[in-house]
Amino acid sequence: MRKSIGLVFFVLVIACAGEKIPKQVIPINDMSKIMWDLMKVDEYFIRITAKDSLNKLAKENIRLYDQVFRSYGIERKKFYDSYAYYTAHPEQYKVLIDSMEAISTRQRASFIQKTQPTK
Repeated sequence: MRKSIGLVFFVLVIACAGEKIPKQVIPINDMSKIMWDLMKVDEYFIRITAKDSLNKLAKENIRLYDQVFRSYGIERKKFYDSYAYYTAHPEQYKVLIDSMEAISTRQRASFIQKTQPTK
């Protein structure tokens, strides 16, 4: 009886633990921050290229991405390998996207609070 209860408990722990992220993959918390910064870079790049009718800034986006990667101390390949992992694992990818949404919500709330006139 004790062994069967132990076995059931073990199976439940394994089932509830979910899928472990491999060590070579960037953790979700870090990945969400990196992706959020890359999205801001993309927005900036779109704004500056809209003003550049001769398209002189074609390589600027790559330079900006590399700057984000350097600021987090990762290589481009590690980021893209991690991104491929998350897209191949939908449950983990959903957690990643939800984490990015939480960052967005916090920053939006902070911005709104700063722009509110004081009484």
